This record gives sequence, structure tokens and C-alpha cells, in this order.
Amino acid sequence: MGLEAGLGVLLLGLCWAGWAWAGASLVIAGPGGSLVLPLPSQGFTLSWEHSVERTQWRETFVAGPGGRLELVSSEFASAGAGLPDRLEPGDVFSLRNGRMKLTHHHVALPALRLRLSDVSPHRLSVGGRILDLNAIFGEGVVTIRAATNSEEGSDEKN
Repeated sequence: MGLEAGLGVLLLGLCWAGWAWAGASLVIAGPGGSLVLPLPSQGFTLSWEHSVERTQWRETFVAGPGGRLELVSSEFASAGAGLPDRLEPGDVFSLRNGRMKLTHHHVALPALRLRLSDVSPHRLSVGGRILDLNAIFGEGVVTIRAATNSEEGSDEKN
């Protein structure tokens, strides 16, 4: 990670370090450091350009039981690699203005692992802020997970 990106991680970490938060937090760990952000009840949205289809994808996650992340909706403009091939009970599929949306989808994950590269830029929207993960962490793998306040910073570098 370059000096600018490292300073960006440090600055973001310092901005949120003193912010007391009663609920869950979002921990993003990647090359050179990590961020701990308040995780509002409406969760966060991850968006990227699909590396094969070259279209925008957007997925929304909330903190689920036991600190797991729960995928609750996906939005995309192309059918292809990575698209669910069937609806699960309770899923709702809609098509509006050329965008397909899958809602009421509940896929629990202990964490997300993303490979960041210039081919597929990733942006994370949380609490009214948009973070360019590629600009912050550079190329490499980042892990995104939910944590309770008692877990924060236990093994993270801020």
C-alpha cells in the first residue's frame, strides 16, 4: 500500500476511533491496516463492476444473529457469471428500468473476502459515507465482518 493510501487508512481510523457506538461495528481489514466503522441497522451496501459482464452490481448486507453478515438484497443489470440460478423460499425478484433486483434474500456469512483490483473497483456505502476500497487498500484481499463493541480492536491494527 502506498503512503497516501496508508495515511488514508490511518485518518479514517482516527476519525471513527472516538465515535462511541452502541450497536455492531463493521471491521474492514486489508493490506496495511484496518478500519472499524459504526454499522447502522440498515447495514451497508457494496458495489462493484462485474469483471466479466462489465456491469454494475450492488449488494446490501446487515448484521445478523451471532455477528454474522446477512446478504439481504442484490441488484444487477446482466444475467451471467455469479447470478443466482434459482429463487429460495421468500426471495422476491423484480425487473425495473433494465435492472434486476433480488430482495428478501437471507444468506448468512461469517465474513466477506474480496479481491480488490483495478479490473473491478469496489465501493462500500455505510452510514451515509462512500468508501473507495481500492483507493484505501490498493490491490489485495480485504475481509469485511461485523463485530460487537467488545470485539473491536482486539486483534485489529487501527
